[in-house]
Amino acid sequence: MPLTYDQIVQICKKINDKHMPNGQAFVDAVDMWLERYTGENGKQFMFLAFKQLLFLVDEHIREIERKVNIRSTCAKGCAYCCYFPIITTRAEAKWIMMKIAELPKREQEWIHEHIQWYGEHYAEKIKRVNMLDFTEDHHFKETYMKEQLPCIFLNRQTNTCLIYEVRPIPCRTYLNYCSPNVCAESYLPDEPFSYEFLYEFYIEALHDFIQTFVYEGEDVGIDYPDDLFDMDYLFRFFVDEKK
Repeated sequence: MPLTYDQIVQICKKINDKHMPNGQAFVDAVDMWLERYTGENGKQFMFLAFKQLLFLVDEHIREIERKVNIRSTCAKGCAYCCYFPIITTRAEAKWIMMKIAELPKREQEWIHEHIQWYGEHYAEKIKRVNMLDFTEDHHFKETYMKEQLPCIFLNRQTNTCLIYEVRPIPCRTYLNYCSPNVCAESYLPDEPFSYEFLYEFYIEALHDFIQTFVYEGEDVGIDYPDDLFDMDYLFRFFVDEKK
């Protein structure tokens, strides 16, 4: 049953008071994966570690939901949040590219054609949102949402994500527990809940893992540390690649 806004506020307080994770699971996971590494392909192993960290974020969310007895009302085909500005790192974009490269050839070709179409079809919207400075403009989300620029990886025919397994952290941590109507009625509704506090654990774990690999002379497939500090709108890493 969907929750009310007041119920969400009380649950948030309960989470903050009693159920905030300390990040130790991420530290332990990095140690465990490093112990498992036996010198195989460092680039591929790093990609697998990246996916496992994403799944660990999901597990933390499910555990918190279990403790406070809530269930998201988000459903497949509901894509209102897929028009939010998604900001990610160049490193994560490269790992998304690796995921695409794993797909069957026909799917890869379709996605590359879709990216090309996206850049051309939304050229004017892209030009306008590119002028928004997400580091300085405190209202950039509102302006961005008014453009109704869909995520570059949203399949608008099915309202599903083309890279769901490796979708970025903002997509995984933004969940609604109230009526789905709140997302339909407002670009930036108050009701949805964000587990963005998990991002700090996730990004620190990535740094720890990569630093160890780089120190040992392994090729992790990214330019470290630059790629993990270079942040931008997700679509720019892909539209720019096609230019």
